[in-house]
Amino acid sequence: MTLFKRFHIFLFAAVIFSGTVYYLGCSSAESTTGKLAFNQKDFPKAEMELKKGLMTDKNDDEGWYMLGYSQIELEKYEDAQNSFKTCLSVSNNYADMIKAFWIEKYNNGARSYANGIDAEEKKNPSGARNFYNEALKSFTASAYIIPDSLKSYSAMGEAYLALGQPDKALEIFKDIASKSKSQKDAERAAKIIFESGLNMISVNNYKAAFETFKEVTTIPSLPKDDPYYETAMYNCALSLAKMGEEMRSTDEKSNYKEKFSEALGYLEPLTVSLKKKDLEPQIYELLVSVYANLGMTDKAQDALKKMDSLKK
Repeated sequence: MTLFKRFHIFLFAAVIFSGTVYYLGCSSAESTTGKLAFNQKDFPKAEMELKKGLMTDKNDDEGWYMLGYSQIELEKYEDAQNSFKTCLSVSNNYADMIKAFWIEKYNNGARSYANGIDAEEKKNPSGARNFYNEALKSFTASAYIIPDSLKSYSAMGEAYLALGQPDKALEIFKDIASKSKSQKDAERAAKIIFESGLNMISVNNYKAAFETFKEVTTIPSLPKDDPYYETAMYNCALSLAKMGEEMRSTDEKSNYKEKFSEALGYLEPLTVSLKKKDLEPQIYELLVSVYANLGMTDKAQDALKKMDSLKK
C-alpha cells in the first residue's frame, strides 16, 4: 500500500504569442531559406539550411531560436538544448518565446498524461500506454527546452512510472532529490527505492534489501521524521537481523552478533523520536529478538514489556 496519493500534473497558463516571424537585419541565403522553411513548418529543411547559415551568422539569435525549435520537433533534443543556449548567449530577445515553447510542450504532456489516466479508468490499457508515451515525449522535449526545470523532469519520472519503468523513474527522481530542497521530491525518490527494498525482502535477499533501504535514509531533504525514513530505518534493522539469524543458523561461531549490533543502531534512535506510531509495536518486537541475540537479557525483558503494553 502506498503512503501517498498519485502525483498530479497541472497545466500552465501560457501567454499567446503571434505565429508571425519578422526577419531582422541581413541574413545569408541559407539562413533566409531556413527561416522560410521554418515558417512553413518544414523542420528538416529548416534545420539543414539554418545550420549552414549560422556558420556565417553566428550572432543571429532568431536563427538559433528557430534551429532549436526545429530540432525539438525533430526530437534532436541535445542539439536543441545547445541551440537555445547559444540563442540566449547572443541576446535575451527570444527568452520569452523559448519559455512559451516550454509551456506548450509541458501542457501537451499534461493533457496526454491526464488522457492516460482517463484511459486506465476506462479499462483501456493500450490506449493509456499510448497517451503516457506521448506525455513522456512532450515532457522530455520541455526538459531540453529549459534544462533547469525540475518540474519537467518530475513529470518525466511520473510518465515512466505510469509506463511501468520504475528504474528510469528512480534515476530521474534521485537526480531531482539531489538538486531540490523539496520534501515532496525527496519522497518521490524514497517511494520508488522503498518499494524496491520491499521486493528484495519478499525474495529473502536481505543483503540487497538492507542496501536499498539504507539508500532511502541518505536522500537529501528527506526529514528524519518522514514515514519513509522511519520505516526504512526499521527495515534496515529487520534486514540486518535476518542476516544475523541466517549466519547463526549456518554457523554458531560466526560473527552473527555484529549484524544484530548494527541493527540496534537503526532501532534504538526510533524509540526516542518515532512519529509513525503504528510502527512502534514492530520496533519493540524486533528489539526483543535483537537484544536476546546479543545476550542483553534485561533490555530484552524491558522491550518485551513495552511491546505487550503497546498491544493492549
